[in-house]
This record gives sequence, C-alpha cells and structure tokens, in this order.
Amino acid sequence: MTLKDLFGQYQQNLPAMEVKGITQNSAEVLAGFVFFAVKGHSVDGHNFIDAAIKNGAIAIVSEEEIKQTTSVPVIKVSNIDEAMANVACKFYNNPAGKLGVVGITGTKGKTSIAYLLESILMTAGRRPTVFGTINYRINGEVISQAPNTTPVALTLQKMIAQAAAQKSTDLVMEVSSHALELKRVDGIAFDTAIFTNLQRDHLDFHHNFKNYFAAKKKLFENLLNDANSVQNAPQKNRFAVINEDDHYGQRLIAFLKDTKVKVLTYGIENKADFMASDIKADINGVDFKINGLPAHINLLGKHNVYNALAATAAAKTRNVNLETAIKGLAALTGVPGRMERVNLGQKFYVFVDFAYTNEALLRAYDTVVPFKKGKIITVFGCGGQRDTTKRPLMGATAAKYSDLVLITKDNPRKEDPNNIFIDILKGMAWQDNFKIIPDRRQAIFEAIKTAKQQDIVIIAGKGHEDYQILPSGKIHFSDKEEAVKAIKNYV
Repeated sequence: MTLKDLFGQYQQNLPAMEVKGITQNSAEVLAGFVFFAVKGHSVDGHNFIDAAIKNGAIAIVSEEEIKQTTSVPVIKVSNIDEAMANVACKFYNNPAGKLGVVGITGTKGKTSIAYLLESILMTAGRRPTVFGTINYRINGEVISQAPNTTPVALTLQKMIAQAAAQKSTDLVMEVSSHALELKRVDGIAFDTAIFTNLQRDHLDFHHNFKNYFAAKKKLFENLLNDANSVQNAPQKNRFAVINEDDHYGQRLIAFLKDTKVKVLTYGIENKADFMASDIKADINGVDFKINGLPAHINLLGKHNVYNALAATAAAKTRNVNLETAIKGLAALTGVPGRMERVNLGQKFYVFVDFAYTNEALLRAYDTVVPFKKGKIITVFGCGGQRDTTKRPLMGATAAKYSDLVLITKDNPRKEDPNNIFIDILKGMAWQDNFKIIPDRRQAIFEAIKTAKQQDIVIIAGKGHEDYQILPSGKIHFSDKEEAVKAIKNYV
C-alpha cells in the first residue's frame, strides 16, 4: 500500500512509495515506515521527528505546522487521533471485519464481563481474542500486558490483524471512555455493544457526568450509524446489550428505541430479557437462576450477577445458547485483581481488589459484610494527580465498614503522599480505627500480621497492577505477591 493510497484524502501529489509500517514510536521506525508525531500528555512526538527520519521514515504525519525542514513529506491532518484510526484500518485491511466484535463500556464490570464472555465463547468451542484492562489475549494466550484498557489505534488495528491471522473467531474489547473520546476505535464496526453502568470516575478527564455519559454513548451512536449504513446493514445485525437497572442504561434504551439496533436488556430489579432470580451468595461464589435455569459463578457479589447476565446476553448475540453460556460462566475460576482471593490455607480471608473509587469500595464491602464473622481490615490509598473529590468519600466508606483501616500509598505519582492522606482523613472525622503506614508493603504485612481466624482482609486500589508509580519513578509492586509473602511469613 502506497502513501497515496493511505493519505490521499489528506494531501494530494504524494509519491507512490510503498509503506512498510505505521507507528507513533520513533524507536519502532524502520525503512519505509510512516511516523505519526503525536503530542501526548508527557511526551511530544514532534521532538522525535529527526530520529524517526534517521531510522527510515518516509513521511511524517502531524496536526501541527512543522517549522523544521525535513527531507521527507509532512502530511498535515486536522485531527491526528482520527487520522491514525482511519489509516490503521486501511493499512491492515479492516481486520475487525473478519471477526465478530463485542465492545464493552461503562464504569464498572468491563473486565469481569470480558473474562466471563471469553469463558463462554471458549466453552462453545470458539477462539476468542480479548483486549482489556489487565492484558491482551488471543485464543487464551497472553500476547502482552495492557498499558491502556483500549490500545491506541495503530496498536489496536495491528493486534486485531494478528488475531485474524491466528484464526480467532470473536473479538471482545473493553472500550474506555478515553478511547471513545480519542477515536481509538473509529472504523471498527461492532456487532455488539454492552453497557454496564455509569458511576463516578474519570471526572478529572471528563469534568462532569454529562460529558462522561456522552463519551460512553458514542459507542452506541457508532453502532446505530453502522446499522443504518447501506453498506453494512445487509451483512450484519447490530446488537446493544444494556443494563435495565441502571438509569443511564435506560436512557440508552430510549435512544435506541425503534431503530435498526436490536436491544437486549439484562437486570435483577426491573423486567428484562435476561433476568436473575433466587440469588444465593456466599464468600465463595453465587448461585442464581438466569431466566429460570440454575447458574453458578465463582466470582463474589451481586454485581457479578449483573456481569454474568451481560456476558450471557452478549453470548446470545454471538449465537451461543443459554445452556452453553451457563456452563461457560461456571468454568471461570476468577478474575485477576477483582475480589481475587489469596488462599494459602490460612484461617482468614484475603482479597485483592481493583477498588480505586468509592463506588467500587462500597461494592467490595457489600460483597463481604453479609458474611462477616470476625473483623474487616482494609488496606487502601488513593492515586496522586487524579480526582481528589473521591478521597474523603473513600476514607468515610473504609472507616464505616472496617474494624481497622491501614491508609497507605497507592500510585502517588508526582503528588506528595501526605497531601493524599490528609484528603482521605477529611472523610474519617471522629474515627480512630485507622493507621497511616506510607509504605504499602509494610501496610500489607501489618494487615496480614494482625488478622485472626475468620477475619477478612481487603487490599484495595491496585488489583491486578504489578507496579507502583512513586514520585521517584515506577517500580515493580504487586499486592497479590506481597500478600502471599506476608501470609508465608506470619501464618
């Protein structure tokens, strides 16, 4: 494919040079590559134009005017995110069109739904690919860890092409609001879009709920546009799987009413196409019924019943029957960092959970409080240079439901951890059931050392992450690994 083929819509009179690759990382550039100079939050790609040319770039793409003189064409675009998505889709020959594509959006539940749906599809004999918060997997094999929930467009299209080449049948993607705003999934024709819920999160990026919902809604606007497309509509049905019990879900249902998108609803409280009943939960999992058929998940909490319903409904859109879907739900043993139990035979419970918002922390307590027989010990902190309004809320929640709270560092980044602790303590007025232990390893060890028989230890905030971002830089750190070490040391 030539420069003219890929960029003719942006600039005329481009040379008919063969493009060997496309990238926004100058270190990846080889002879025949096109380099996208992207101005990011911390790194400006324009500073690496000379390096890209030296490595063999045959063209530079930018939405800014390039003042320096270059020996290769500079292609000016009005929106570089949009251009990357469009060009990558062309360069890799629309690989998503070879797969059944399911996109999952919403504040909470995306990762668990992705794992549950993957388990269902594998039980049905399919070869699913999953791109999500924890890692990227093709046919069950991890191909890389996940720097972003939804990869940037150039990487995303390359990996979809890889999945298609490996004969994957279905692509399950967590689609973040950032990805929708930054046009990373533009050009991908989704077969099914799932909406989970909308809760407080990412307001540092979106500023308010109106903008946050508008970002999520874009996935369904794209779905509707594809359904209305003369080119696409005859080939594919488009499905929306929506949480009937969520207020914003109801707004999406109304938006898609009487359109070519087929809506499947799920819920527990309100009448829906996929409903759960007879829910019996304990600290080892949940038994319930889906439309009258017995089901079991090894995940904890009522919120995971919603996730199971969403995965089941999505499986239906991929032609998997209910009986097979129920088998697939039960086959999943757990999700990394989502109320993940650390069990080395000790007489108390330890859970690692990716609860970094107040709503998620409440959900963790809702999961375990009904089965409390001893004390609840919580280890948590809040991320630096992020939404500060959630800090006192999380402090108040932890103090209310815990017998002991160990406040510690999360990912403070460049922010003074003491400022974060002060914000958390604002929500813990008149409470004395806490300690501040800045070192996260020491805090985890203290929690494990303190725990007695039947106690519940919740290590919240980082979940599956295997790193910590400190003012001094990024280090390896895993809550699960540290919990294992502490149990071996003290039990």
